[in-house]
Amino acid sequence: MDNAVQIQLGAFEVATTQNKGHDIEFWAKTATDRIVNIGGNAHPVIAQQAEAFKQSVFQTIVYYMQQSALSEKATLAGEMEKQGHSDMAKIIRSL
Repeated sequence: MDNAVQIQLGAFEVATTQNKGHDIEFWAKTATDRIVNIGGNAHPVIAQQAEAFKQSVFQTIVYYMQQSALSEKATLAGEMEKQGHSDMAKIIRSL
């Protein structure tokens, strides 16, 4: 009896960093690429419009992710202040 198993993997991508996490632009590009996909067979005018839309989506994601990061830092710094760690709060605010 032959029980052959065939597994087919889709395309995947690996991105690494050294001593830090990925920056906002990396995550914004990743999100944008998942949200907006421009087909290779698209009419050039449609592809151009789609690319402009994709850039707009990217910039919007970057802006709101930056706001989220600032908000998170403010929350962490505030919590450090409440716990009596003003030195750590200062470090967090400077990041």
